Amino acid sequence: MKNSKRLISFAMLAVMLFAMAIPSFATENEIMPYYNNTGSTEAVFIIDENGLASFAFTCIGYRNITTKIVVETKIEKKFLWWWNDVDGAAWTDESNEYYCDSDHSFQLTKSGKYRLSITYTVYGTAGDPDVITRTIEDSY
Repeated sequence: MKNSKRLISFAMLAVMLFAMAIPSFATENEIMPYYNNTGSTEAVFIIDENGLASFAFTCIGYRNITTKIVVETKIEKKFLWWWNDVDGAAWTDESNEYYCDSDHSFQLTKSGKYRLSITYTVYGTAGDPDVITRTIEDSY
């Protein structure tokens, strides 16, 4: 009995791993994100137990294609169903390279639910600028 359960578990694991290894492609009717000038974006946002909100981001374009990156970030606080800008918690970072990274911190004065809104605008020779918007939530 134990051997058959083990065999079934192993078989299911093998099927799952095989299925994950098969690439999937968007068909004609599917939407697949694609950016002209942007290779990747990453960000992290945390609020510590004392209300210090910290975040870091990176945006990587393509060498010899990406010409400029502008990253606008702001912290917002949730009130009922709306998100309101936190005074003094907005930044703009620019780079004339094919990559941009930065980090910022801000001391929050009240507990609650917060989010970081990030807008990456990536310019380059591969077409129209890419405008990528991301949000990350945290609370304390």
